[in-house]
Amino acid sequence: MRVKVRFTGMVRHYLGDREREYELPEGSRLDDLLVLVGREYASRMPPQMWDPVRERFHPLIVAMRKGEPFSGQGDLLRDGDEVFILSRMAGG
Repeated sequence: MRVKVRFTGMVRHYLGDREREYELPEGSRLDDLLVLVGREYASRMPPQMWDPVRERFHPLIVAMRKGEPFSGQGDLLRDGDEVFILSRMAGG
C-alpha cells in the first residue's frame, strides 16, 4: 500500500522535504511508518526530535491522518492515507 507523508513546520525545516511517499506492506501501523521516516531522516534531525537508540520521535512530534485523527501509534494505515507529521511546539 502507498502512504503519503507531509512534513510541516519545524519538522519540514529540519528534514528539508515537504512530502514523501512510502510503500508499506498491508497491515502496517502508524508506528511502522514513523520508524521508517525516523531512520531515513535521522541524520537531519536534532536529538530533541528523534531518539535513534529507541527509534522514536519526541512526544511533541505528532502524526495526524487527513480526515480522521489517529487514536494511537498502533493504528492501522490504509492505502492512500495522507499522514501529517508536525511539531506541537510553536514559536512567536
